[in-house]
Amino acid sequence: MDGEMILTFLPGAAQGLTTVALGHPLDTAKTRMQAVGPRASRSFVCTIWSMARAEGGRSLYRGVTPPLVMSATKRSLQFAVWDTFRQHDIQRTSHGAASPSYVSCTFSKIFAWIGASPFRSGAIAGGFGTLIGCPMHVIKIQTQFSTRCVTKNAWTCAIDIYRNEGFCGYYRGFRYHVVKDIFFASCYLGLYDASRRWLCELFSVFSQQKWGPRATVIVGDSTEYFTSQSAFLAGSIASMATWTLLYPLDTIKTIVQARNIGFLQVTDIFRREISAMYRGIGVSLVRAGPVSGAAMVVYELAKSKTDQLLLQSRRGHTAAEENGKIRC
Repeated sequence: MDGEMILTFLPGAAQGLTTVALGHPLDTAKTRMQAVGPRASRSFVCTIWSMARAEGGRSLYRGVTPPLVMSATKRSLQFAVWDTFRQHDIQRTSHGAASPSYVSCTFSKIFAWIGASPFRSGAIAGGFGTLIGCPMHVIKIQTQFSTRCVTKNAWTCAIDIYRNEGFCGYYRGFRYHVVKDIFFASCYLGLYDASRRWLCELFSVFSQQKWGPRATVIVGDSTEYFTSQSAFLAGSIASMATWTLLYPLDTIKTIVQARNIGFLQVTDIFRREISAMYRGIGVSLVRAGPVSGAAMVVYELAKSKTDQLLLQSRRGHTAAEENGKIRC
């Protein structure tokens, strides 16, 4: 893998690692509440308190290794795919919609159609991420769901799954997982892109009203500050809206992967207690707001730096090629 490829995947990996580092304790409590695991309560505060008191503070970081690996890999792939579609749409627009190089074949038309919408490109990115994410999610959820008496850590959990179910055990609930990831990524990335554009325009209008003719100079010196603000707010808004709308999909996936039961048994649980569909949503929204906002700030700042490095690298290659031609 060359340097440019690493730089392409780096922003997504940084976003994923930030999400896990800040949000894993809340995610552990959510998993216990959704799957009605040991010491689960209707309140996420009580769940966290019961786990910490009975199992120790480290119990909140049970199963953290799989999501660290998964998030770095899965998010890097998802954001790389999403950015590729968006960049293709930008290039297509700059070349003109009727440019022969962009509409000459069916593949280019499909690529352009997907890239024209952050919701469609987000859905494709979400589907790609499931191929990597599902095994790690199964291991993580099994580890979070169990106490230390049942399984010591993520590694022993992975071995137990393989012994009991074979390789297919790592893809338990895959169909529910891929549906959840497609809808979640489409909704989240689409809303994030739309919210960030709107917030950037709002900040621009606000700066013009506040500073008048000096706004260009002042805002120009504070671009990174406004980028961080818009990224944090857009990430928080998009994440909270996505979790509120699609939370039942995550509950179904979690129950299937944690308790190894079928869809009919899950519907029986919902039939007996309709509120079970939204059990643990409070902790998810607490995590979704500030954690996702902070993660998107890290992503945007990392992407800004890697884009600069990629541009410098490509300029260097171009200059080297031109020097080579002159010598010839």
